[in-house]
Amino acid sequence: MRGRCHHPTLSPRPPRGALWIMTAVAVSATLRMAAAHVDLYNPQTGVVDHTIPNKRHADALRQVRAALVSDPNRAMAWWEGDEPCKSPWVGVRCEQGNSVTHLDLSQRSLGGDLSPAIAEIESLVELNLSNNYISGQVPAALGAMPRLRVLNLHGNRLGGTLPPELGDSTSLRFIGLQHNLVEGTIPRELALSAALSSLDLTSNRLTGAIPPELGNITGLRELHLGRNRLSGTLPRELAGAIHLQYLRAQGNMLEGTVPDNWGSGFYQMLVVDVSRNFLHGDVPAALALMPALRELWLNHNQIYGTTPAALLAKNIDVLVR
Repeated sequence: MRGRCHHPTLSPRPPRGALWIMTAVAVSATLRMAAAHVDLYNPQTGVVDHTIPNKRHADALRQVRAALVSDPNRAMAWWEGDEPCKSPWVGVRCEQGNSVTHLDLSQRSLGGDLSPAIAEIESLVELNLSNNYISGQVPAALGAMPRLRVLNLHGNRLGGTLPPELGDSTSLRFIGLQHNLVEGTIPRELALSAALSSLDLTSNRLTGAIPPELGNITGLRELHLGRNRLSGTLPRELAGAIHLQYLRAQGNMLEGTVPDNWGSGFYQMLVVDVSRNFLHGDVPAALALMPALRELWLNHNQIYGTTPAALLAKNIDVLVR
Protein backbone atom coordinates (compact mmCIF):
# COMPACT_ATOMS: atom_id res chain seq x y z
CA MET A 1 0.00 0.00 0.00
CA ARG A 2 1.42 3.22 -1.09
CA GLY A 3 1.47 6.04 1.40
CA ARG A 4 0.69 9.56 0.47
CA CYS A 5 3.57 11.92 0.10
CA HIS A 6 2.99 15.03 2.16
CA HIS A 7 4.76 18.12 0.84
CA PRO A 8 5.39 21.03 3.18
CA THR A 9 3.17 24.02 2.51
CA LEU A 10 5.13 26.78 0.81
CA SER A 11 4.24 30.42 1.23
CA PRO A 12 3.49 32.06 -2.07
CA ARG A 13 6.46 34.03 -3.42
CA PRO A 14 5.74 37.76 -3.56
CA PRO A 15 5.62 39.26 -7.01
CA ARG A 16 8.91 40.57 -8.28
CA GLY A 17 7.66 44.20 -8.12
CA ALA A 18 6.54 43.82 -4.52
CA LEU A 19 9.90 42.32 -3.57
CA TRP A 20 11.68 45.31 -5.06
CA ILE A 21 9.46 47.70 -3.11
CA MET A 22 10.09 45.82 0.16
CA THR A 23 13.84 45.98 -0.44
CA ALA A 24 13.72 49.70 -1.24
CA VAL A 25 11.76 50.44 1.92
CA ALA A 26 14.24 48.49 4.04
CA VAL A 27 17.23 50.26 2.49
CA SER A 28 15.55 53.65 2.91
CA ALA A 29 14.89 52.96 6.59
CA THR A 30 18.49 51.89 7.08
CA LEU A 31 19.77 55.06 5.45
CA ARG A 32 17.52 57.22 7.62
CA MET A 33 18.83 55.51 10.72
CA ALA A 34 22.39 56.00 9.55
CA ALA A 35 21.75 59.67 8.78
CA ALA A 36 20.35 60.17 12.25
CA HIS A 37 23.55 58.90 13.81
CA VAL A 38 26.21 60.79 11.89
CA ASP A 39 29.54 60.87 13.67
CA LEU A 40 31.24 64.27 13.70
CA TYR A 41 34.99 64.51 14.11
CA ASN A 42 36.28 67.68 15.75
CA PRO A 43 39.80 68.30 14.40
CA GLN A 44 40.59 70.74 17.22
CA THR A 45 39.88 68.33 20.06
CA GLY A 46 40.31 65.02 18.25
CA VAL A 47 36.96 63.91 19.67
CA VAL A 48 34.38 62.01 17.64
CA ASP A 49 30.85 63.12 18.50
CA HIS A 50 28.38 60.23 18.23
CA THR A 51 25.40 62.35 19.31
CA ILE A 52 22.51 62.45 16.87
CA PRO A 53 22.06 65.88 15.20
CA ASN A 54 18.79 66.63 16.99
CA LYS A 55 20.32 66.46 20.45
CA ARG A 56 23.63 68.02 19.42
CA HIS A 57 21.86 71.02 17.91
CA ALA A 58 19.51 71.30 20.89
CA ASP A 59 22.48 71.43 23.27
CA ALA A 60 24.16 74.13 21.17
CA LEU A 61 20.99 76.22 21.01
CA ARG A 62 20.61 76.04 24.78
CA GLN A 63 24.17 77.36 25.16
CA VAL A 64 23.24 80.22 22.84
CA ARG A 65 20.18 80.90 25.00
CA ALA A 66 22.26 80.87 28.19
CA ALA A 67 24.58 83.57 26.81
CA LEU A 68 21.66 85.76 25.71
CA VAL A 69 20.77 86.67 29.26
CA SER A 70 17.97 89.07 28.33
CA ASP A 71 14.91 87.67 26.56
CA PRO A 72 12.02 89.91 27.63
CA ASN A 73 9.66 88.52 25.01
CA ARG A 74 10.45 84.94 26.06
CA ALA A 75 11.27 83.94 22.50
CA MET A 76 13.50 81.11 23.72
CA ALA A 77 11.47 80.15 26.78
CA TRP A 78 10.16 76.97 25.18
CA TRP A 79 13.48 75.66 23.90
CA GLU A 80 13.26 72.38 25.82
CA GLY A 81 13.85 68.74 24.98
CA ASP A 82 16.00 67.31 22.22
CA GLU A 83 13.79 68.02 19.21
CA PRO A 84 14.59 71.55 17.94
CA CYS A 85 13.03 70.70 14.58
CA LYS A 86 9.62 70.46 16.22
CA SER A 87 7.56 73.30 17.65
CA PRO A 88 7.65 75.25 19.90
CA TRP A 89 11.32 76.06 19.14
CA VAL A 90 10.68 79.66 18.08
CA GLY A 91 12.96 80.96 15.33
CA VAL A 92 14.33 77.53 14.42
CA ARG A 93 13.84 76.08 10.97
CA CYS A 94 14.99 72.69 9.75
CA GLU A 95 15.45 70.88 6.49
CA GLN A 96 16.01 67.20 5.79
CA GLY A 97 14.22 66.18 8.95
CA ASN A 98 16.64 66.59 11.82
CA SER A 99 19.16 69.28 10.84
CA VAL A 100 18.80 72.90 11.97
CA THR A 101 19.43 75.12 8.94
CA HIS A 102 17.99 78.53 9.90
CA LEU A 103 17.92 80.53 13.13
CA ASP A 104 15.96 83.79 12.98
CA LEU A 105 15.57 85.71 16.23
CA SER A 106 15.57 89.19 14.73
CA GLN A 107 13.75 92.02 16.53
CA ARG A 108 13.28 90.08 19.77
CA SER A 109 14.95 92.61 22.13
CA LEU A 110 17.58 90.03 23.03
CA GLY A 111 20.57 91.09 25.12
CA GLY A 112 23.82 89.43 26.13
CA ASP A 113 26.57 87.78 24.10
CA LEU A 114 26.56 85.54 21.05
CA SER A 115 27.97 82.21 22.21
CA PRO A 116 30.60 80.49 20.03
CA ALA A 117 28.51 77.36 20.58
CA ILE A 118 26.43 78.48 17.60
CA ALA A 119 29.22 77.05 15.42
CA GLU A 120 28.40 73.56 16.70
CA ILE A 121 25.30 73.63 14.49
CA GLU A 122 27.29 72.56 11.45
CA SER A 123 24.22 72.46 9.21
CA LEU A 124 23.26 76.12 9.79
CA VAL A 125 22.77 78.05 6.54
CA GLU A 126 21.37 81.35 7.82
CA LEU A 127 21.84 83.16 11.14
CA ASN A 128 19.70 86.27 11.65
CA LEU A 129 19.97 88.02 15.01
CA SER A 130 19.51 91.52 13.65
CA ASN A 131 17.94 94.45 15.50
CA ASN A 132 18.54 93.29 19.05
CA TYR A 133 20.81 94.46 21.88
CA ILE A 134 23.49 91.79 21.60
CA SER A 135 26.92 92.90 22.79
CA GLY A 136 30.32 91.27 23.13
CA GLN A 137 32.37 90.27 20.10
CA VAL A 138 31.64 88.52 16.84
CA PRO A 139 32.70 84.89 17.49
CA ALA A 140 35.69 83.79 15.43
CA ALA A 141 34.13 80.31 15.27
CA LEU A 142 31.58 81.58 12.72
CA GLY A 143 34.29 81.34 10.08
CA ALA A 144 34.51 77.58 10.59
CA MET A 145 30.85 76.84 9.87
CA PRO A 146 30.87 74.80 6.65
CA ARG A 147 27.41 75.72 5.33
CA LEU A 148 26.75 79.21 6.71
CA ARG A 149 25.79 81.53 3.84
CA VAL A 150 23.99 84.42 5.54
CA LEU A 151 25.32 86.14 8.67
CA ASN A 152 22.98 88.97 9.64
CA LEU A 153 23.92 90.70 12.89
CA HIS A 154 23.13 94.30 11.99
CA GLY A 155 21.57 96.70 14.47
CA ASN A 156 23.12 95.36 17.68
CA ARG A 157 25.82 96.51 20.12
CA LEU A 158 28.58 94.20 19.03
CA GLY A 159 32.05 95.57 19.72
CA GLY A 160 35.63 94.43 19.65
CA THR A 161 37.35 93.74 16.36
CA LEU A 162 36.29 91.80 13.30
CA PRO A 163 37.72 88.27 13.54
CA PRO A 164 40.01 87.53 10.58
CA GLU A 165 38.75 83.93 10.81
CA LEU A 166 35.65 85.01 8.89
CA GLY A 167 37.90 84.87 5.86
CA ASP A 168 38.28 81.11 6.40
CA SER A 169 34.69 80.56 5.31
CA THR A 170 34.13 78.96 1.93
CA SER A 171 30.36 79.40 2.10
CA LEU A 172 29.60 82.90 3.46
CA ARG A 173 27.85 85.04 0.85
CA PHE A 174 26.36 87.80 2.98
CA ILE A 175 27.91 89.51 6.02
CA GLY A 176 25.69 92.17 7.57
CA LEU A 177 27.29 93.92 10.56
CA GLN A 178 26.08 97.45 9.94
CA HIS A 179 25.04 99.67 12.85
CA ASN A 180 27.18 98.09 15.56
CA LEU A 181 30.20 99.23 17.60
CA VAL A 182 32.91 97.19 15.89
CA GLU A 183 36.38 98.74 16.16
CA GLY A 184 39.82 98.22 14.68
CA THR A 185 40.72 97.61 11.07
CA ILE A 186 39.01 95.62 8.34
CA PRO A 187 40.86 92.28 8.22
CA ARG A 188 42.51 91.72 4.86
CA GLU A 189 41.78 88.02 5.40
CA LEU A 190 38.17 88.71 4.42
CA ALA A 191 39.42 88.71 0.83
CA LEU A 192 39.99 84.95 1.17
CA SER A 193 36.23 84.38 1.49
CA ALA A 194 35.78 83.60 -2.20
CA ALA A 195 31.99 83.12 -2.02
CA LEU A 196 31.35 86.56 -0.50
CA SER A 197 28.80 88.61 -2.44
CA SER A 198 27.81 91.35 0.03
CA LEU A 199 29.80 92.95 2.86
CA ASP A 200 28.05 95.64 4.91
CA LEU A 201 30.04 97.31 7.69
CA THR A 202 28.21 100.66 7.62
CA SER A 203 28.08 102.75 10.81
CA ASN A 204 30.68 101.15 13.02
CA ARG A 205 33.94 102.49 14.48
CA LEU A 206 36.33 100.97 11.99
CA THR A 207 39.69 102.66 11.43
CA GLY A 208 42.65 102.24 9.13
CA ALA A 209 42.73 101.76 5.39
CA ILE A 210 40.36 99.94 3.06
CA PRO A 211 42.21 96.67 2.33
CA PRO A 212 43.14 96.62 -1.38
CA GLU A 213 42.84 92.83 -1.19
CA LEU A 214 39.05 93.19 -1.25
CA GLY A 215 39.45 93.68 -4.99
CA ASN A 216 40.39 89.99 -5.20
CA ILE A 217 36.81 88.94 -4.37
CA THR A 218 35.62 88.64 -7.94
CA GLY A 219 32.07 87.70 -6.92
CA LEU A 220 31.62 90.73 -4.64
CA ARG A 221 28.55 92.76 -5.62
CA GLU A 222 27.99 95.06 -2.65
CA LEU A 223 30.59 96.79 -0.48
CA HIS A 224 29.20 99.15 2.16
CA LEU A 225 31.79 100.89 4.35
CA GLY A 226 30.10 104.25 5.00
CA ARG A 227 30.09 106.19 8.26
CA ASN A 228 33.19 104.77 9.87
CA ARG A 229 36.60 106.30 10.60
CA LEU A 230 38.47 104.83 7.67
CA SER A 231 41.52 106.70 6.39
CA GLY A 232 44.03 106.40 3.58
CA THR A 233 43.10 106.42 -0.10
CA LEU A 234 40.54 104.70 -2.30
CA PRO A 235 42.34 101.54 -3.50
CA ARG A 236 42.84 101.22 -7.24
CA GLU A 237 42.82 97.46 -6.67
CA LEU A 238 39.08 97.49 -5.95
CA ALA A 239 38.58 97.55 -9.72
CA GLY A 240 39.48 93.86 -9.63
CA ALA A 241 36.04 93.15 -8.15
CA ILE A 242 34.56 93.36 -11.62
CA HIS A 243 31.02 92.39 -10.57
CA LEU A 244 30.73 95.14 -7.95
CA GLN A 245 27.43 97.04 -8.24
CA TYR A 246 27.30 99.13 -5.06
CA LEU A 247 30.31 100.85 -3.54
CA ARG A 248 29.60 103.11 -0.58
CA ALA A 249 32.36 104.63 1.53
CA GLN A 250 30.75 107.96 2.47
CA GLY A 251 31.38 109.73 5.76
CA ASN A 252 34.94 108.60 6.43
CA MET A 253 38.34 110.33 6.45
CA LEU A 254 39.55 109.15 3.05
CA GLU A 255 42.05 111.28 1.14
CA GLY A 256 43.60 111.36 -2.30
CA THR A 257 41.80 111.21 -5.63
CA VAL A 258 39.14 109.02 -7.16
CA PRO A 259 41.06 106.27 -9.03
CA ASP A 260 40.78 106.74 -12.79
CA ASN A 261 41.00 102.97 -13.43
CA TRP A 262 37.61 102.45 -11.78
CA GLY A 263 35.94 103.52 -15.00
CA SER A 264 37.44 100.69 -17.03
CA GLY A 265 37.10 98.09 -14.28
CA PHE A 266 33.54 98.33 -13.00
CA TYR A 267 31.33 97.03 -15.79
CA GLN A 268 28.29 96.44 -13.57
CA MET A 269 28.62 99.36 -11.15
CA LEU A 270 25.32 101.09 -10.37
CA VAL A 271 26.10 103.36 -7.40
CA VAL A 272 29.33 104.96 -6.19
CA ASP A 273 29.09 107.07 -3.03
CA VAL A 274 32.33 108.48 -1.64
CA SER A 275 30.81 111.73 -0.38
CA ARG A 276 31.79 113.44 2.88
CA ASN A 277 35.47 112.59 2.85
CA PHE A 278 38.65 114.58 2.16
CA LEU A 279 39.10 113.64 -1.49
CA HIS A 280 40.56 116.20 -3.87
CA GLY A 281 41.41 116.70 -7.52
CA ASP A 282 39.21 116.57 -10.59
CA VAL A 283 36.39 114.21 -11.44
CA PRO A 284 37.98 111.53 -13.66
CA ALA A 285 36.34 111.53 -17.09
CA ALA A 286 37.06 107.78 -17.20
CA LEU A 287 34.20 107.21 -14.75
CA ALA A 288 31.88 107.70 -17.71
CA LEU A 289 33.15 104.35 -19.02
CA MET A 290 31.06 102.53 -16.43
CA PRO A 291 28.15 101.47 -18.65
CA ALA A 292 25.62 100.70 -15.89
CA LEU A 293 26.35 103.69 -13.61
CA ARG A 294 23.22 105.40 -12.24
CA GLU A 295 24.46 107.42 -9.25
CA LEU A 296 27.79 109.11 -8.49
CA TRP A 297 28.11 110.96 -5.18
CA LEU A 298 31.25 113.06 -4.70
CA ASN A 299 29.81 115.95 -2.69
CA HIS A 300 31.34 117.38 0.49
CA ASN A 301 34.91 116.71 -0.58
CA GLN A 302 37.58 119.02 -1.97
CA ILE A 303 36.88 118.11 -5.58
CA TYR A 304 36.87 121.07 -7.93
CA GLY A 305 36.53 121.73 -11.62
CA THR A 306 33.70 121.02 -13.99
CA THR A 307 31.92 117.72 -14.37
CA PRO A 308 33.19 115.94 -17.50
CA ALA A 309 30.79 116.20 -20.43
CA ALA A 310 30.89 112.43 -20.87
CA LEU A 311 29.38 111.98 -17.41
CA LEU A 312 26.73 114.61 -18.02
CA ALA A 313 25.79 112.89 -21.27
CA LYS A 314 24.98 109.67 -19.41
CA ASN A 315 21.95 111.31 -17.78
CA ILE A 316 22.81 109.95 -14.33
CA ASP A 317 22.52 111.44 -10.86
CA VAL A 318 25.87 113.15 -10.27
CA LEU A 319 26.50 115.30 -7.22
CA VAL A 320 29.96 116.84 -7.07
CA ARG A 321 29.74 119.85 -4.76
